[in-house]
Amino acid sequence: MPDAGATVRDAPATGRSLLGVFPHPDDESLAAALTLLHSAAQGVDTHVVTCTGGENGENLAGIEMDLPMDEQRRVEMAAAADALRLSSHAWLGYRDSGMVGTPENEHAEAFTNADLDEAGLRVAAHVRRVRPQVVISDDAKGTYGHPDHIMGHRVTVRAIELAADPDAPVEGAPHVVDLHVSHAIPLGELQRLHEELIGRGLESPFGGDDVPGDFGTPDAEVVTRVHAPEQADGKRVAMLAHRSQVGEDSYFFNFPDDLFREFMAVEAFAVVSSARPLGEAERSALATDLFAGVA
Repeated sequence: MPDAGATVRDAPATGRSLLGVFPHPDDESLAAALTLLHSAAQGVDTHVVTCTGGENGENLAGIEMDLPMDEQRRVEMAAAADALRLSSHAWLGYRDSGMVGTPENEHAEAFTNADLDEAGLRVAAHVRRVRPQVVISDDAKGTYGHPDHIMGHRVTVRAIELAADPDAPVEGAPHVVDLHVSHAIPLGELQRLHEELIGRGLESPFGGDDVPGDFGTPDAEVVTRVHAPEQADGKRVAMLAHRSQVGEDSYFFNFPDDLFREFMAVEAFAVVSSARPLGEAERSALATDLFAGVA
């Protein structure tokens, strides 16, 4: 795959591997930077596949750009991969689909219009290459409904099936993923942050109303919370690497330091599938560690 690369890290090798499948460059940093950094520090090999080039993104930060958006975002992704200390990063090769109802959404090469098996086979090749015990993707509703995020979930589910199938036309030996999780935004924590901002006389992204009930993930569905305050500054660096998308004046960086460290120091996940039954004891073990129970 184009632009696949590796970064040498000083953490001890553990035989553990984590793969994140994300729709656009910047999604890995917004959704899972803390977990990727924490895992790398624990000796886990961390890998990211980016499904699209993000070429339909806007220059949200208003920076001066000498490059077209697709090239700009490749440069930014390379900087983020370095900040995240990834073992490898690869592009899946599809176009950013844009939003429903836009011309970009109808493009023949848009990710949302890809054949599910073809895209699944591309991701399955990476699954067999890096042999992860844990895979992270979006949830079934695409976190906030973006077509590429929804497709990212569907393709990841199919890829995990294909990677395990000895008859699938995928290079490499079959591999069974122990745990597939989706990154989650717990609704209760969003509401608590919203109320804290309002209570301090600060602006909330939800205005003066409560957080909509269909936004985020119900707290009961959240299984794992990775708490790594020591990686919060690293997450900030990884996010800011996407210079055209996240600026210093971004909402993320404009609430007080104590709130940033409290809410950015935790990333939450819900289970999509597991190769082993998850009873009460297994879920309890997973509460803070995505690799709990992994040999």
